[in-house]
Amino acid sequence: MSSYIQIIYDRLDFIEFKQNLILLKQPQHKASVFYKLTLDDFLKIRDLTFDFENQLKSGIKLSISEYENKLFEICPIIKSYPTASTLIAKILMSEDIFNSLFSSLN
Repeated sequence: MSSYIQIIYDRLDFIEFKQNLILLKQPQHKASVFYKLTLDDFLKIRDLTFDFENQLKSGIKLSISEYENKLFEICPIIKSYPTASTLIAKILMSEDIFNSLFSSLN
């Protein structure tokens, strides 16, 4: 795949991600904190999420707090948004991995 096509795919993923943030956020919260999120930040978050998901699939025990800490390193501004890590995980992780990560909290 050419780099130009990859850029288009990345930008489309970014737009879809931002759309899902708006649709899935809690009604009482404003998603304006995500307005400053850049494409570069998103790509780092997406890569982190895929790596985290792959580690979970391989049987490594990880927690949402570990994911959250790594997210905040990438984009500290999202720290001000309540449940940002959960929202991002819900959007980017497969449903079964997301559910298994949060079933351990119950």
